[in-house]
Amino acid sequence: MIMNNIQSINGNPPSSYKIYERLFSFIDNTLPNFRVLNTKSDGNKVTAEDTITENLVVFFDSEQESLNLDPNISFRFINQSHKFDIGVFLGRGYTAYNRAPFCGIEAKRLPTPDGGKKRDEREYVFVDRNIKNKNNNRKFDGNGGIQRFKEGKHAPTLTHSIMIGYIQDENSADYWLSKINAWIKELTITEMSFWSNEDCLEKSISDKCDRFVSTHKRKDDTTIELHHYWIKC
Repeated sequence: MIMNNIQSINGNPPSSYKIYERLFSFIDNTLPNFRVLNTKSDGNKVTAEDTITENLVVFFDSEQESLNLDPNISFRFINQSHKFDIGVFLGRGYTAYNRAPFCGIEAKRLPTPDGGKKRDEREYVFVDRNIKNKNNNRKFDGNGGIQRFKEGKHAPTLTHSIMIGYIQDENSADYWLSKINAWIKELTITEMSFWSNEDCLEKSISDKCDRFVSTHKRKDDTTIELHHYWIKC
């Protein structure tokens, strides 16, 4: 397979959807095998979002190497790149670093850590930074995952991106799907000019992992499709 000029300077590959499909398939097939390697001093697994994401980047790169894929049509995953938790570049050569990622990955813990009542439990979807938390009279910290894509703060020119949910309780993916969609439906009432039922997540066919898809309209009326992958951590 010969691909010339496979990535433009703004990060969008010409055969966009085929490239995204390749990426989605790679994550679908490899993510179920991911395990957090870092441990705390007491021997328990690390649960911090940033550390898990660092492990995940190393894991994805290791899987790339083991598959021995054509470097021109494989991917480079970079931790904390272009404001993403993980930036995904097309091609594994050095020149890929000089370009923008063609896909961004945002990672969130489920549930959102309590953080001394400083964080909005809806952080996977939305963080209300305009009102004070009634528990301690201060504004919530953090940023909403889906919210940042809808506002164009993440991937403003991209057609597709990814969210990864680290499930850290005993609840199932179905529970979290219902919970997250309920938050979105509440937002259609309180923030009706920006959120709609069309923002809700739907199950995506996969026999390997818990995978969902959602489509969101940005403020400029363009749309972005998010693929959601959830894994127990």
